[in-house]
Amino acid sequence: MKKLFSILFLATCLVVFIAPYGRASDYDNALKAAKGENKPVLLYFFSKTCYYCSLMDKNTLADSDVNATLKKDFVFLRIDSDKAGDLSTLYRIEGTPTSWFLDSTGKRILEAPGYIQKPTYKKVLEFVRSKYYTKMDVEAYLKKK
Repeated sequence: MKKLFSILFLATCLVVFIAPYGRASDYDNALKAAKGENKPVLLYFFSKTCYYCSLMDKNTLADSDVNATLKKDFVFLRIDSDKAGDLSTLYRIEGTPTSWFLDSTGKRILEAPGYIQKPTYKKVLEFVRSKYYTKMDVEAYLKKK
């Protein structure tokens, strides 16, 4: 009986304490991949119940050019903010969709909250990919383009 109780207690602890970190491991793996491949990271926070997230998915992220840029030049991680409270808190997510861009070392570059239409999002991706953030802020860059 004691052995059964110990096994049940251990199983409960594993579910309670390890399961939430599955998402954190994806985050850690993304940061490791970015460092290894010398690519920026895009953390895309969304919610399944968010209307503007569905628009962002359908109209912006599903675009073939945007998708190709993400696959080639970024480490892209989709984060369900309803399930990854730890990361949502870390990045102070107050609404979705929100895109956080990090450099290959994990340093924060830019937060882009809200639904962003495809033409502007392409420019933001270029801004980060080409490291224009070392020369100017994103608002100045977008005005020039």
